[in-house]
Amino acid sequence: MIFRAFIRSLSASRRRIAHPSPSERIPAPPHLPAAAVIHVSSGAKDWRIKPRYDITKVAAFKQLDDPSRPLRFAELDLDGCIVRYCVSSPSSEWRVQTLFTKEPGTIDWIHSFNRGETYVDVGANIGMYAIYAGVVAGARVFAFEPESQNYAELCRSIFFNTGARKDIVAWCAAVGDEPVEISRLLVRDLHTGYSFHDFGEPSRDYASEERFAQGSVAFSLDHLVATGAIPEPDHVKIDVDGHENKVVRGMRGLLERRAMRTVLIEADATLAGTRGITERMLGDGWVVNPDQVRFSRDGLRPAEPVMAEIAAGMFTGNIVFGRRADDVAYATTALRRFSPAELEGMTLPA
Repeated sequence: MIFRAFIRSLSASRRRIAHPSPSERIPAPPHLPAAAVIHVSSGAKDWRIKPRYDITKVAAFKQLDDPSRPLRFAELDLDGCIVRYCVSSPSSEWRVQTLFTKEPGTIDWIHSFNRGETYVDVGANIGMYAIYAGVVAGARVFAFEPESQNYAELCRSIFFNTGARKDIVAWCAAVGDEPVEISRLLVRDLHTGYSFHDFGEPSRDYASEERFAQGSVAFSLDHLVATGAIPEPDHVKIDVDGHENKVVRGMRGLLERRAMRTVLIEADATLAGTRGITERMLGDGWVVNPDQVRFSRDGLRPAEPVMAEIAAGMFTGNIVFGRRADDVAYATTALRRFSPAELEGMTLPA
């Protein structure tokens, strides 16, 4: 009964987000002092690729003009589109600094969304891609992050993006293979912006007792859609550091109905549970664009060996599965932003 009521509350909150009542109107943006230029680099090394945006040129630090909430955030001006991220820790700042260099292909993928499409972010962390999708791509975003510190930072970032926050909602919950499951989140460390936390059981070789255990709850995507808590998504990102196989098992109905246009899954060839995902997805008719998987922050690999790794379940990295070839054609289009000389400089040996 408790969880039925909880699911009903999720569904009701989604309706309020889509159609806020007069009493729930979004307040005016807070008054902010003048910005100071953010002094950041694009990472600890010079990547081969040219980022979509140079973070050192588009970002500035600001602070909320409220003594009771002295929150600091980064404001990005992306050709007139303003995106804000709360930066309450060094890890949060690092994630802002590497937004366009850490996973450039994920940024390209989000830019392929149509405005108004539904995006579900499973393992949202502090919300770098959830916020980007809601503000820049104009998507309706439903984000899931079970770790308490990351979830709080994600919510603060939603708060700062006043124009888009009615279309971005986040829950402090995991996503798994059971309709509803109460368990513990094994927290790697209690720091905002950290990752590699495990819901229920370790995904890697360590003893559960070694970690702080935070009470947590998980839902399957099939269950969330069936109960009306979230709509059928157009795009899903699954980045849960070794538990991707559970999330995929919990969305079999959505996959069989081909409800989504694309599904991004972080693959790790060292983990047996995630190796089988690729085989199942390809066997069910989902397609992969070679230009998507051969492009990374390290450069541009030859397509043939990369596709051989995927076929053998030995690829490590993000794989975007498309319902149709047209749904993943964006990756080929995205490469056209590079000049022939840039492409040559990005190319890696086989």
